Amino acid sequence: MIVRHGGRSDVGIVRSNNEDSYLVDPQSKLFVVCDGVGGRAGGGEASRLAVEHIGQAIARNRRAVEDFGDGTGQVAKRDIALLLERALSEASRRIRHHALAHPELSGMATTAAALLVSGNQAFIGHVGDSRVYLIRNSVMHLLTEDHSLLNDMRRRGRTIDPSSMAAGYQEALTRALGVLDTARVDLLDLEILPTDRFLLCSDGVHGVIGDELMQQIAIHGDAQSAADELIEAALQQGAPDNATVLVVDVVDEVADDRAMRVRRRLEAIQSVTIFRYLPFPDLMRVAGIAQELSWPANTPFFREGEQGSSMYILLEGKVVVSKSEVELTTLQPGAHFGEMALIERARRSATVSARTDCAVLMIDREAFYGLLAEEQTAVKLLWGLVRMLNARLRMTSDELTSLKMGLHG
Repeated sequence: MIVRHGGRSDVGIVRSNNEDSYLVDPQSKLFVVCDGVGGRAGGGEASRLAVEHIGQAIARNRRAVEDFGDGTGQVAKRDIALLLERALSEASRRIRHHALAHPELSGMATTAAALLVSGNQAFIGHVGDSRVYLIRNSVMHLLTEDHSLLNDMRRRGRTIDPSSMAAGYQEALTRALGVLDTARVDLLDLEILPTDRFLLCSDGVHGVIGDELMQQIAIHGDAQSAADELIEAALQQGAPDNATVLVVDVVDEVADDRAMRVRRRLEAIQSVTIFRYLPFPDLMRVAGIAQELSWPANTPFFREGEQGSSMYILLEGKVVVSKSEVELTTLQPGAHFGEMALIERARRSATVSARTDCAVLMIDREAFYGLLAEEQTAVKLLWGLVRMLNARLRMTSDELTSLKMGLHG
């Protein structure tokens, strides 16, 4: 996997000093954008300390990152995610302690958006309102969610007109590095594909030119020219804040069918009611916990009466469902079964077996509960569960109605 990058930072038209900082470490394949919190003393110092500490923390553990990427060591995906999380969280402590030792810098803080590439995986760590986007097949997806007062109010259903808010409230963050000794870091990992392009930027870019224009610009040219064009667009819009952008291109020189397999997995996951309406980042989280397995013909996935802990999504092959040794139906690719095991520890209501050799995605209840620990993802998943249970209730009601009509017919 080859990574190419381009980057640029500009003070903007209004500000007199640049409080943004960014880091590019080609050896570790680490990319970071930090935006010193405006209006606070030492914002530039905070962002500088953050990129310095994050870079050093990953460099110290480069061997683990490389072992994971090569698949030669005992390093798991979760280990790399935790490594990035610790790097950001410990940067918060370093900034805070630096401010305590220098009273003139009291209150300094910074946002952070970090991308770490290892093998065919991308790991993203995020605090504040700097953003990470993915451009895949010329479509731009926002992978992070702003930790800002304005976004928090919108999430809670409040209709907000930013122009009616004082500037201080518009820019207020609900999370930043340097406020506490530890920071709550949003994490995301996803499988990357050839031609994927990542975009990291401060709010001096995304808050000025908007997503639509960003996509129009960012899908063209090489990484450096795209970065330059985005900064120029911000300057043309008046650039009231510092503007920083990193563009990271992924080039996979090994021709394989990974793109098709990833697309197939995502389409299969989206076919399940629980996951159908998830936005792209949360869909990536589900894909991250789904295991792709081969299942030989005439082998049961589970038997009636057994305790269950996993659901399955059929990618290839045919599956037969039976109850009390009576065959009920045959499932085709795209079908899913065993999903109630994600909700409760009930016994299986039927036996499900592979009629032919099958390929399936398996989602384990413990991993699913791990997703529920993510506040924003949990709300969306629980809404999906409500939809699924509602659909099951309607189906049961229809079956009872048909049965009654048959009995009275």
